[in-house]
Amino acid sequence: MSDVKFFSLVILVLLGFGFGQDLVEDDVVGDIDDVSEAEIDETISKSIPRGDCYGTHVGFGYSGGPDYHYEMLIKRYKGCTHVEGNLEIASLSSSANISYDLSFLSTIEVVTGYVLLGLLDVDVIPLTSLKLIRADNTYKILGEEYGLVVALTTEHDGSRRTGLRELQLPALREIARGKVLFQQNPLLCFVDTIAWNVIVPREEYPVIFGENAYDKACDLQCASECEVDGKPYCWGQGIDMCQTVHTPVCDPFCPGRCFNEDIFGCCHPECAVGCTGPSDTDCVMCKYFEHDGRCVPSCPADVSYREGQVCRRHLDNYLPND
Repeated sequence: MSDVKFFSLVILVLLGFGFGQDLVEDDVVGDIDDVSEAEIDETISKSIPRGDCYGTHVGFGYSGGPDYHYEMLIKRYKGCTHVEGNLEIASLSSSANISYDLSFLSTIEVVTGYVLLGLLDVDVIPLTSLKLIRADNTYKILGEEYGLVVALTTEHDGSRRTGLRELQLPALREIARGKVLFQQNPLLCFVDTIAWNVIVPREEYPVIFGENAYDKACDLQCASECEVDGKPYCWGQGIDMCQTVHTPVCDPFCPGRCFNEDIFGCCHPECAVGCTGPSDTDCVMCKYFEHDGRCVPSCPADVSYREGQVCRRHLDNYLPND
């Protein structure tokens, strides 16, 4: 993609949102100029642990043509379970005459940065294994910080509209930092059925539905199995798309999740998603890393290898099989 075409795309996106110049400088231009996708992927393939992959920080931008961009997304994320950085799936247009298959996203379980989904013409985004968006790095827009942004996911071809219908996140339990933003997704269904306060418990107003955020007249329905107290909660059609909404109401003293509703029921600060008791060994999932059954903020000095969120010693993976 030429520089002129790239910057034109950025300007159009910013005008569509009404966002300011800070977004261009912070999220798009710098990283594109520093290194190409091919150079990044060559480094990744040589250095990253099994199941891990590095995310990106280019916003809606990309290098090369549409085919190359799509191929690089597959190469980067296929087989990945732990994204170190931001997950940005953007600029997949039907005008490129490519049949997009995003099933390679279905193995991702943790994203340490933000998730950005935009400028897409796909029916479904199958992030079916994603449990935690840690959002160590948030997507910043007009003074707000977001852990998840879904925007500009519909294209027009005369009288025909195509685009995102289902954002499949049935395993998602927590967005640890930032809010959620939906903007210009006129075909998107089900996101209005989600109990966002369960996923983003620390925000008073966890989700912002902007202009044409979703299809308010959607003809798709949640499965009856997804109903709780007569209200449906789902990410898509089918019983495997139900949202889990049964969580205790935590005491205000608790900094995060809880296993009980009183002041002594707080989860350990190193827990993510939830817990069964107060200890760092009782976490449903670790916020950062797991070492010898405990959730820890970083791997100990004597551990030099990390596989996903698990701290390992090099010998753990090089012992003989017999």
